[in-house]
Amino acid sequence: MLYPSILVLLGVVALIWAYFQQRKRDAMLATPTRTCAEIAEYDQPVTCEVKGTAGPGPQGPVKAPFSGQPCVWHRTKVTVRYEHHERRDGRTVTTTRERTVHDQTYGAPFSVRDTTGEIIVIHGGRSVDHVTKSLSHFERAGTDVDLFGLRLRVNLSNVKGHQYEEWLIPAGQPMYVLGGAAAENGRLVMREPAEGPFLISTRSEEALSAALRIRFLTGYILGGAVIVGGLIWLVVDLING
Repeated sequence: MLYPSILVLLGVVALIWAYFQQRKRDAMLATPTRTCAEIAEYDQPVTCEVKGTAGPGPQGPVKAPFSGQPCVWHRTKVTVRYEHHERRDGRTVTTTRERTVHDQTYGAPFSVRDTTGEIIVIHGGRSVDHVTKSLSHFERAGTDVDLFGLRLRVNLSNVKGHQYEEWLIPAGQPMYVLGGAAAENGRLVMREPAEGPFLISTRSEEALSAALRIRFLTGYILGGAVIVGGLIWLVVDLING
């Protein structure tokens, strides 16, 4: 009964994930869009949507670590690929595995500018939806040696190499942000709201809403189907057991 129970659990996880995707979309539909000029008129923090283009934050423009491209936000990831050896049935079995050794998001704020002004997005390293992958490069492990005119790579370890990946947001990228906005120390700031989701995306509001709808419908359908399948399997096991 272990496997059908795991199947039911996976279905429940899918339903929970779908529920949170639906909550994000519901929040988008219920939240008004405000310009920077309109936000500046509020005396208290307000939860709203902002649409504009990405620009540097107070720290100025930055460069992505791997590609060196100018940007306002970046994420870098390094995955090591290695050979794993283990004994099975009296023989050594070798498999290739991967392990993430670095995954970091640039945490400094960036700005979103519209025709009326700009607002600083304080994201604290939060992930951003639908960002551009600027680099994906696999570097083989080992050392190049010249042997009798032949150039060979010598590797005496079980490490096969490293996969380097990078994502970034360039200046001028259209942005959609939903969060809590307020004036702080003479400038407009947007951060995680007191209630509800904090959404940052390079998609338009319409495209993000459509993507979230597909996600939660898929999650509900698959989660429900997996739960039903697991329960049927469990009943059959009980009957035959």
